[in-house]
Amino acid sequence: MSIDQVKKTSVLIAGAGIGGLAMALSLLRRGIDCDVFEQASELREVGAGLWVSMNGVRVLRDLGLADQVEQNCIAAERRSIRLWNTGETWSLYDRSTDAARNQPYLLLRAHLLKILVDGVRRAKADAIHLNAHVVGFSQSRDEIRVRLADGREIEGRALIGADGSHSKVRTGLIGQIESQYTNAIAWRGLVPVDRLEPYQREPVVSTWIGPTAHVTAYPVRWQDTELMTFSGQVDRNDWLLESWSEKGSVEECLKDFMGWHPDIIALVSNVESLHKWGLFVRPTLADWSQGRVTLLGDACHSMLPYLGQGVNMALEDASVLARCLEQHPDDPARAFQTYQSLRLDRTTRVVNSAAGMLPIFHNSALSRAETAGDYIRTQWAPEATAARYDWIYQYDATAVPLH
Repeated sequence: MSIDQVKKTSVLIAGAGIGGLAMALSLLRRGIDCDVFEQASELREVGAGLWVSMNGVRVLRDLGLADQVEQNCIAAERRSIRLWNTGETWSLYDRSTDAARNQPYLLLRAHLLKILVDGVRRAKADAIHLNAHVVGFSQSRDEIRVRLADGREIEGRALIGADGSHSKVRTGLIGQIESQYTNAIAWRGLVPVDRLEPYQREPVVSTWIGPTAHVTAYPVRWQDTELMTFSGQVDRNDWLLESWSEKGSVEECLKDFMGWHPDIIALVSNVESLHKWGLFVRPTLADWSQGRVTLLGDACHSMLPYLGQGVNMALEDASVLARCLEQHPDDPARAFQTYQSLRLDRTTRVVNSAAGMLPIFHNSALSRAETAGDYIRTQWAPEATAARYDWIYQYDATAVPLH
């Protein structure tokens, strides 16, 4: 089916990222017709790892994807906090303990994207439309009309903007929102494990924390190859480009981690591809639904990566929104207002909590051996970790009451 043949009764979704595809699959599994419009000419991801925590895992199970994800992920044996320069280690959880109930799925973003694409196409072979950039819309009492960059227009009964932090749907709803640079950048890359020493290949999530930077490293699998992810955030006031795909150099990255433990230097030195981007924030929205239009994921609540919850919030959004549309199939405006009322407080709290993690990860107490140990034992004690994470992981988007 071509774009010109999209049914006027279809729910239109802008963006075929993880949030948009999870939204489409959630709707199709409930018998609600939808079409996804993606500006790219092919569905691919710049190489990066992600973790899906238990709140996201529940959504994947509800979508019937848990088995496929488990076949492609690596189960972490442990999670540890490590000191930036000495490598001293403090355990956060071990799979043999009760704390492992919140163990994440570790996998490549590209893997999850492919699993979702395949799921959507099994449900509706022609649901995803490429080279279809949603740039605007208009709505009436009875329909939504979406405008694409090439001038084509598509009619539907509702529009969901899952088109990321630079969302055109959001701009059409509430105007331009300026972003603010946080004086921090992020590095990300993948390292083939055969370039590392055997002890560096273990299935462990390691978060290295320091005075002005931190690094998270964990293994992922691509086909028959194991890779180690490198994700580093660094305090820097000289980076002003908000881009997820800017190429970075190993030499520049090494300068940001000068004096760090040899394990981190080895990761950076052996990275296969390296990208960097500036970390920006936008004000939280008080309203992201109007009539037959709503937003999802980064389009309405983009967040800093310090809790690893961007993908998980998008999965939660998709599940709750699909359930709301199922409950009010003939009244998308009501469904969207219900969805917003259920998600606004939670996502705002997660956004604020993610931003509040920066001084936990980057702290001057970590610069001296005599203060670092006490700091980590206090900030990363079991009770502190539980208070920080458990309320996020325990949420079940597939069962939250719709009222």
